Amino acid sequence: MKRFFLFTAPMAMMFFLFHSCSNDTTIEVVGEVANCSDGIQNGNETGIDCGWACSNTCEAKNGLEGHIVSRVILDNTVEYKLIGPLIIRDGGELEIREGTVIKAHKDVNAYIAVAQGGKIFVYGKPNAPVVITSDADTPAPGDWGGLILCGKAPTNKGGNARSELGDLFYGGNEIEDSSGTIQYLRVEYTGSSFEETMTFNGITLFGTGALTSLEYIQSFKGKGNGFVFYGGNVNPERLIASGHQGHGVTVSDGWMGNADSFHLYNNAKSGIKTSNNATDGLVAPITAGTIKNVSILGPVSEGALLFDHGGGIGTIYSLYTNSLPLGINIDGPVATSRIDNGEWQVNTIQFDSMDEGFSETNYTGPNTSFYTEGITSGSGNRADFPDWANGWAREE
Repeated sequence: MKRFFLFTAPMAMMFFLFHSCSNDTTIEVVGEVANCSDGIQNGNETGIDCGWACSNTCEAKNGLEGHIVSRVILDNTVEYKLIGPLIIRDGGELEIREGTVIKAHKDVNAYIAVAQGGKIFVYGKPNAPVVITSDADTPAPGDWGGLILCGKAPTNKGGNARSELGDLFYGGNEIEDSSGTIQYLRVEYTGSSFEETMTFNGITLFGTGALTSLEYIQSFKGKGNGFVFYGGNVNPERLIASGHQGHGVTVSDGWMGNADSFHLYNNAKSGIKTSNNATDGLVAPITAGTIKNVSILGPVSEGALLFDHGGGIGTIYSLYTNSLPLGINIDGPVATSRIDNGEWQVNTIQFDSMDEGFSETNYTGPNTSFYTEGITSGSGNRADFPDWANGWAREE
């Protein structure tokens, strides 16, 4: 096994650690202009004087780990191996093009993280999604970590918080901060342990700003949650979380945004968990926003919706639920007081084909109109897979 330190040009614009095993080397580094004959990897070359703009093909390079501090583009003709933590640092950019497959090794603390100031660009397509999965012969939840984005947007954890996963700084006051663009991405078998105390989620966003674009993303079978939003102002669209041992989606720690189209099924705890802060349910900024066009299918042990740790302020629109023991779970005095005061509402919710002994809600306070029942299509096709998931997401 060999390890190398690679520097570009005299200014050392990028530092990237890579791994070679047999004929495996690492990924490509991109500078400004492709020369194809200067002995330097630059422009959109995928190796030294080869690939993309150059006429000759590069030797396969596929080992991913270390730190990115300049621009890196992955070659979608190569199957990559994530062999350790890969962190995109301030000023670094990682671009992953349509159809790229990355397979993570087990038991090597493999995950991908975007630090403050870094950016990730995932440009999948409906018929060619980007897939980050396990390289195990029999893949299972918890085989590798997951994807983490740390931004500079507000949270109620303070302006200089550190992420519980990856131990990176996040938060600030830049509402329109951007950590990049992610579209048509599928992450699979996530949820390994981080430092033996925490469990990775499929995708975790810490203080991620409103100019970060997230759409058409599936988190498939993980030991943790599917998607977690700790503060920030990102506005996700068309998310699928399936087969997780935690919650499908969690919004917490002062997240303030607007979300559209979630399809959440076979997640063990709840479909959507809304929390303000685990230690202080009243701290500002308060988790607030709207979520609309959602389908939540059981089984879930903690309800389609879990409203706890101070809950939040806002409305969920057009929610379809199916095969559940409990519809809306209100937990704790602060969360209950927000329901009493009409600060959080559900309009409209449909309870369809529920389990024996089903209860619409455990709330017993005076505001009996905080949710409205009716017929809704949820994420698009009620319990069936939505049309917008066809071609790139896994339905099993």
